[in-house]
Amino acid sequence: MHYDVVVAGGGTAGCVLGARLSEEPSRSVCLVEAGPDYGPYAGGRWPADVLDARWLAIDSHCWERGDEEDRSQLRARILGGCSSHNACVVLRGADADYDAWGPGWTAEEFRPYLDRAEDALGTHPQDSKGLSPWHAAFAAGAGDDAILHRLNTVGRVRWNAGFAYVDPARDRSNLTIVADTLVDRVLLEGERATGVATSAGDITADMVVLTAGAYGSPGVLLRSDISGLPIGENLSDHVGTGMGWEPTDVLREEMTRFEAEHELWMAQVTVQLRSSSCPEGVCDLFLFPAAEPNCEISAAVFAMKPRSLGRVSLTSSDPRTPLAIDHGFLSDQADVDVLVEGFERLREFGRSDPIARYAARESRPGEHVDVDTHVRATARSFFHPTGTCRIGSVVDERGRVYGYESLVVADASIMPTVPTANTNLTTAAIAEKLAETI
Repeated sequence: MHYDVVVAGGGTAGCVLGARLSEEPSRSVCLVEAGPDYGPYAGGRWPADVLDARWLAIDSHCWERGDEEDRSQLRARILGGCSSHNACVVLRGADADYDAWGPGWTAEEFRPYLDRAEDALGTHPQDSKGLSPWHAAFAAGAGDDAILHRLNTVGRVRWNAGFAYVDPARDRSNLTIVADTLVDRVLLEGERATGVATSAGDITADMVVLTAGAYGSPGVLLRSDISGLPIGENLSDHVGTGMGWEPTDVLREEMTRFEAEHELWMAQVTVQLRSSSCPEGVCDLFLFPAAEPNCEISAAVFAMKPRSLGRVSLTSSDPRTPLAIDHGFLSDQADVDVLVEGFERLREFGRSDPIARYAARESRPGEHVDVDTHVRATARSFFHPTGTCRIGSVVDERGRVYGYESLVVADASIMPTVPTANTNLTTAAIAEKLAETI
């Protein structure tokens, strides 16, 4: 089959582009996803863990990893991508984040696409009356620094990008969805892209758009023998570590009463703070409290403006082989300093009112563990990888790969720097914006 456009990768960006590009009836679009497509939400075939927005769904439908113990490499292999796995937290980056991206991407220019993505994903604010006692304590303790997340949910259903964007487009005769199909490489005639080679055979097209994410898109380009560009370099992700407490009897009683009348959600509140070295215009620390069944309480702290960079590279030319993903976490001492400061402030939160009435002994890592040692030993991802095909290095401001025709990258990999927020909304907005120029 030959198409006007082939979109390689059915995560958030791919779902947006498949839907938006097929709005033009005369344009034929093929959306290729390595994982399964369970059809429209109304068909009732989607797995329960993927639908349940109350908890992360990161233990199923995952790509293979070179190191199965490294959970920082987790990414979803299913239509909707990581929007089918995540905590449904919808946050925008600060204006200063986008202003640093260069011409065409300033906060003012980008805002309409964030608005459009927020609307399409059906996002809505939380009701503060539905906060668990644990989350409410963090919100009260943080005051104006607390964010009650907007959510992309319908009831308790995780409203992923497949439901939001692809379902309304499924009946279009010019949109073809090819699932369970692995994209190997871009087909090239000289310096012009002519399609993609997949596990099911070649798919030819007048335009190739890569939307396989900050890991997958550089993998496809590297297997395509595209050289002379820093593909896979500049991997950036928010880095953090966690803390756990034993719940007090007061919390157990209050959580029992709460759960008798309300749903318990793992993630409801983020606290944004500034370190002593924070750049202007942003908050470079997030505190992220979590509540789980059996009154298990914890919180994590993340450095939201990391300087450390990693890389994505190939271990083999076989697309079935896991990629080599080196996050480079804490390779810059400045990130260690910020995260140590953030962890100490998280400890202070645990000892302060109103949180202290719920949090008894620190169970993890323990009050006598050295903070620097703990941070270095347990640093992990916030699952927000970006930058591996970034604007200005691998692609231009319209996502076009330098030196090649009809080849565009339109996902989180093109972000020049990681925004100080969860990245799903920003990724959808990137795809919304580039859909207008493809």
